[in-house]
Amino acid sequence: MLPTLATFTTLFVLSHGQSWVPSGDLPVDFTVTFSAPEMVYSVCNQDFTQSARAISVDTTGVAVAPGETANDPTAMTITGAAAGDMHTILMVDPDVPSATVGTKEKPLVHMIITNIANADPTTGTALVPYRGPMPSPCSGDHVYHYLLLKQAAALNLTFGDLPDYTPDCTNHDLAGRCLFEVANFMSSNQLTPVGYVTMVAATDGYVRYEYVNTRGTSEAEACKGLAGYDPCPTSPPSGHSEKLMMSTSTVMAAVLCLLFMNFALF
Repeated sequence: MLPTLATFTTLFVLSHGQSWVPSGDLPVDFTVTFSAPEMVYSVCNQDFTQSARAISVDTTGVAVAPGETANDPTAMTITGAAAGDMHTILMVDPDVPSATVGTKEKPLVHMIITNIANADPTTGTALVPYRGPMPSPCSGDHVYHYLLLKQAAALNLTFGDLPDYTPDCTNHDLAGRCLFEVANFMSSNQLTPVGYVTMVAATDGYVRYEYVNTRGTSEAEACKGLAGYDPCPTSPPSGHSEKLMMSTSTVMAAVLCLLFMNFALF
């Protein structure tokens, strides 16, 4: 019984304020697998060591490091789908610390694969190829959502169609990805959630290294929060205080719901 209640709580909290997050038991098992390499990232006057390991994202809340999931997944497995079903995989980050890039309801897209046949993701069309987690320093935990969506029919979509679902996105570099209207995308294309997993990541040595060496961010900015550098701001970025209040209220609501369920059993 406890695992069922824990799963209920997780889905309840994740779905609050996000109409596109599925709830309840879904009929298809979905797993995203990564093979993390052993790496050392030298940045911020220290070495960040990453150990090699295999990672399976097969439920909600799987903890990962961005460096471990920087490369494409080694496999994506769909189990339990009916023969002949076609699927879309959508990966998004609703925890972007910029309201012009992503929000809880309109997140930033990290991957879209459509027209997956025979439960084999390699048969699909990658409208947005996989882009690994890159949570900015001092932005806290980011939850990366993978939605496995059943299609009613084959989709005639290209990357050029995606801006139709990002009308509020003004960042040219993120066209078709930022402020993505997930609910609109699903309803317009008759997509039904059948599988769902998430992974949680925060800034690591890989992110700081990439910010300094690839994005041109100053070391002082990329290394905030570490010893010898400025601390992270004590006040959350714009919008995060609202997220914090929402998180607290939703957790309390979930606890009350669970208590009610427990009493109802007697």
